[in-house]
Amino acid sequence: MGIAHATAIATIVRITAGNFRLVDRLLTQIERVQAVNDLHTLTPEIVDAARESLLIGH
Repeated sequence: MGIAHATAIATIVRITAGNFRLVDRLLTQIERVQAVNDLHTLTPEIVDAARESLLIGH
C-alpha cells in the first residue's frame, strides 16, 4: 500500500465521517469512476471525483 492509497483512505474517512451508508455510496461511485477510466489504483483524486459526482461534502 503506497502513500497515495493511504491518503485516499484517509480522504474517504474524512468525507464520510464514519457514516456507513455514505461509505457504501462513495465506494460504489469510486468503483464506477475507476471502471469508466480504466484505472486500477486508488488515489485521492479518484475519491474526490467520486465525491463531486455524489455531491457529498459541499
